[in-house]
Amino acid sequence: MSDLTCLNASQREAVTFGEGPLLLLAGPGSGKTFTITQRILYLIRERRITPEKLLVITFTREAALSMRQRFAQISPQEVHTVNFGTFHSVFYQILLQSGRISSGNILNDRQKRDLILPILKKITDCKKRSAAEVTELAGNYLAAIGYYKNTGDIENSRKKLPEEEKQLFSRIYEAYEEARKNTGGLDFEDILKECEEFLQRDPGQRTYWQNRFEYILIDEFQDINYRQYSIVKILAEKHRNIFAVGDDDQAIYGFRGARPACMRQFVEEFGAKQILLRTNYRSHPDIVEASLAVIDENKDRFHKDLEPCEAHRRQAGGHKTDAGYRKEYRVKIREFSEASEQMSYLVQSLKNRINGETCAVLFRTNLAMQGVAARLTGEGIPFSMKEKGRNIYDHFIAQDLLSYLRIAQGCATRADYLRVSNRPYRNISREAFGAEASLPALKKYYEDLTAGSPDAGQQKAQKAVGVWIRQMEFVKNTELKLAMTFLRKACGYERYLRVRAAQEGKTDLTEWQEVLDFITEDAGRYRSLEEWQEAQELYREQLQCRETVRSGMQKKQEKQENSGITLLTVHAAKGLEFDHVWIPDCNEKTFPHGSSREPEHCEEERRIFYVAMTRAKKDLELLCLTGTRERPRFPSRFLIPLNRYHR
Repeated sequence: MSDLTCLNASQREAVTFGEGPLLLLAGPGSGKTFTITQRILYLIRERRITPEKLLVITFTREAALSMRQRFAQISPQEVHTVNFGTFHSVFYQILLQSGRISSGNILNDRQKRDLILPILKKITDCKKRSAAEVTELAGNYLAAIGYYKNTGDIENSRKKLPEEEKQLFSRIYEAYEEARKNTGGLDFEDILKECEEFLQRDPGQRTYWQNRFEYILIDEFQDINYRQYSIVKILAEKHRNIFAVGDDDQAIYGFRGARPACMRQFVEEFGAKQILLRTNYRSHPDIVEASLAVIDENKDRFHKDLEPCEAHRRQAGGHKTDAGYRKEYRVKIREFSEASEQMSYLVQSLKNRINGETCAVLFRTNLAMQGVAARLTGEGIPFSMKEKGRNIYDHFIAQDLLSYLRIAQGCATRADYLRVSNRPYRNISREAFGAEASLPALKKYYEDLTAGSPDAGQQKAQKAVGVWIRQMEFVKNTELKLAMTFLRKACGYERYLRVRAAQEGKTDLTEWQEVLDFITEDAGRYRSLEEWQEAQELYREQLQCRETVRSGMQKKQEKQENSGITLLTVHAAKGLEFDHVWIPDCNEKTFPHGSSREPEHCEEERRIFYVAMTRAKKDLELLCLTGTRERPRFPSRFLIPLNRYHR
């Protein structure tokens, strides 16, 4: 017998639901995983459904393993016969067991990159790109190809490419598919397309798999894409027993092709009953109220009246002071004029954290996370990162500015000179640099060249070299932060970035500006280039160490770091919870990210912000910049409904 006394009314209604389709709308912290596992147990124990007839689908291997482990705790006997898996693993097994594919023919990332690189070098202009830039372009094309295979949406697939590459997408895709088929391999994304076509074409196999999976339970249903939904419809066509659990307010994977519209489509096509899990057992009432005020601004959503649990509501009172009763809000908005002030406040807050309680700093982008990670490393504050770190010092902007500093200090290599000689454009040729590159040698090269009958280009280069030498003399004799500002403004580096952005069709320079600002502020914390580079090397070593730990000892690491500080992007934080949460950079062009004004884009960005807010259990701080008169910054529009929380 299954024990239903531990369920609230909505959970009990969902667990004991009979036959047919159900959409379970599960708000943050509402116990959806608990409800799903209890539903599985109820079907087996009370409804006498054979465990092999149950299919439980999640979106990641980690989630599938977690769901399996949670079910094993309440039913160790049946856990080995219930089918737990991801969409891709389940559909892969269907193809494999039906003899449609062979094991081991799924291409890994390296194999796919090896296939596409020769194609890019043949079709695109790779001569002007460095090896790293070509590799990055290959990643962009593979992402676009994967998105297209998942969704069939060619226009949004092209958006993953630089402007000048978009018209080449169809040619690259066709060439890549030809090369892939010649190897006999399949992309990860091909599994969906192959499975859909197989089930559509083979009535016998379709009936077999429909009978094999009489009951289908799907977690995170808001993250489903059209092709996955199409296959689920085929599998459920006969018995119609779909138990779909999700929250359209937490649909944040549109960039992967996820379509929360499938939730409404499911309700309309199947006539699915709807049940709402409305009680948030995770967050303080202030956090529940504030997050709802934000997400209620979205128009295209299932309306939900969510509430904190009774225990949290009782604890949510204020306290008496000499001035009378005062409400102490657990959500706070803090404003700073400069990014450096925000960083200092964040670092100090993390230093003052309460031991034994979990803390997280959530970021919109991985790049923003790296800036804080580098600062915490420099301050000696321990932290963990669950995602593979992209070293901010490896960004091309950081590398350019470091090359300039090394040139000024007389410790540059030939590669440094080649890197920045035309950033901004100075008409300097690569041939001007000998094996021992230096500014005096460069000056002599153009003096000798122009001694005869120089052309206009050579004269321009000679003049530019003279200016460059004077600029480097100034940089050499000034402190690092001022030197960085001088390089950006007086040396024309920011002008170079604007020209480059225009050439690449890049309209949103927010990321580049963030890197410039971080590098400038970070440089100002050190007395010399040597000291700064030592700090960078320490950070690089720690990143490498984290990667080693992550790949070999992840579980041990997570256990050891569970009570410390965690840095995460919002996407990686989904499904997690922390006692105290900080969200920095709550500004326009970060939340929402980019400059798109399309309503659909803004609604997804608001959902991302909502997910970030609802990770907090006890306290939530939203940090934003107001900027200066010379460079104003605008707090995020998502903060508008939260005026009462300003501090």
